[in-house]
Amino acid sequence: MRWFVRCLAAVIAVAFVSIAAAVLATPGVSSAQCGPNMSFNPVTNVCKLPPAPPDWYTAPPAYAPSFAPPNVPPPPPTPWWARTDPVWSNGFQRWGIVIGGVWVPL
Repeated sequence: MRWFVRCLAAVIAVAFVSIAAAVLATPGVSSAQCGPNMSFNPVTNVCKLPPAPPDWYTAPPAYAPSFAPPNVPPPPPTPWWARTDPVWSNGFQRWGIVIGGVWVPL
């Protein structure tokens, strides 16, 4: 029983020491003072903005999810019997309602 308690104490001590070393040794990204959409390179101490989208990229409309194609039609009105708003399905390329975990087309 003593062996088990000593072994357990050693494992807990190693875990706490490693966590303390990780917290003290690694600086936080927040110390870089970069914006939330920027990346930080700790070697050069430089904050960089993400690259601009290519010229051929067309963003989807504001009412559509980010994965929808650029020519997605606006969502239909929510039926009176539905509890949720319509959602876009990329597989069927149309709007539908999720009922009990099942996507039903509108």
